[in-house]
Amino acid sequence: MMRSSAVALWVMSAALAGCMSNSDKRLGKPDNERAAEINLEIGTDALRKGNLVLAKEKIDKAVEQNPRNAKAQTTAGMLYERLGESAKAETYFSKGLALDPKNPELQNNYGAFLCQKGKHDRGEKMMIDAASNPLYRTPEVAYLNAANCARNGGDVKRAEENLRKAIQVRPKFSEALYQMADLQYKQTNYLSARGFLERFTAVGRTSAASLWLGVRIERGLGNDAAAKNYAERLKLEYPRAAQTKELIESERNPG
Repeated sequence: MMRSSAVALWVMSAALAGCMSNSDKRLGKPDNERAAEINLEIGTDALRKGNLVLAKEKIDKAVEQNPRNAKAQTTAGMLYERLGESAKAETYFSKGLALDPKNPELQNNYGAFLCQKGKHDRGEKMMIDAASNPLYRTPEVAYLNAANCARNGGDVKRAEENLRKAIQVRPKFSEALYQMADLQYKQTNYLSARGFLERFTAVGRTSAASLWLGVRIERGLGNDAAAKNYAERLKLEYPRAAQTKELIESERNPG
């Protein structure tokens, strides 16, 4: 059933695109907009699945059919970033945001792109603007992204501020709790690091990275018994993980 629906959608998109190429006058503006939406839907799905050839064909067509579609412009930015054409990607991101400057999802996406390109101050600000929008459904994610952006830019203080905002919005946000534990550990604030790691664990998640972090935090606190417990779990639960190799190496060469 799903396959038939996909085929039907593809045929409708192809037919509309064909009408557009023959004569723009044969389709009114609403038809152009609908054609763009269909092509964007197909292109976005293809991009998500890694089919870049189909994604490029459909997303380019969507932008051509309705250049004032902010989502199409931003999706084109994501596409061209995947294709390694950063300058072109930034142009599309910029156009998308100019068309819908208060859209928090577009702000977050553009901000993430800027951070990846080393433009940390601009990227962080854009993601904080997104998080501050009361209509944004997941502000904690934007704050987490802003924290990572600030941290990658070397601003640990700003990173911590943004992580605390993410946790304030969603106290059981596991990724933010883990990032805060790691950040506190890196600053040798071991007691604080332990507290955030315990909160992370209480959410019900563990990983090789979190167990290895636990080993190092407890070592920093001089709690050999707790460090040993984390170490034993790491070896038992994740015997092939890179963190387990680091643990074994640290045991062979202490200090």
